[in-house]
Amino acid sequence: MSSESKGRGHDLADHTSEVVLRIHAMTFPDLIAEAARGFADLVPERLLGVPETASRDVCVSATDRAAVLVGWLNELVYLAEVERWLPTDVERVEEEPSGLRVRATGRRLTESFALVKAATLHGAVLREGADGFRG
Repeated sequence: MSSESKGRGHDLADHTSEVVLRIHAMTFPDLIAEAARGFADLVPERLLGVPETASRDVCVSATDRAAVLVGWLNELVYLAEVERWLPTDVERVEEEPSGLRVRATGRRLTESFALVKAATLHGAVLREGADGFRG
């Protein structure tokens, strides 16, 4: 499954007992938003409940961008499994010295989504180049 728009996109690939999410965007904040869209593509439509209008702030603590990206993905895993909430629209991404603050709106899930157990730094790559960021 893949998505592409406005210089950003993602695709999901199966790998031995894993799911690999490849994302790209022109800016790091757009990369974070694209990671949320990629994760949302994993969630079956039958689990998507009512959209929420209130925004939430999600914070990630990490010292470098690769760790921030992995931390963000782990927050998505936690929110889907424990809080049964899925960010569907990232409104703002603020990089901070200690990590990241993301403001998003989302949807309630009708049940816990636990296909993904965790994102890891093992095999994680984050590159910045003339064509933006790839992770």
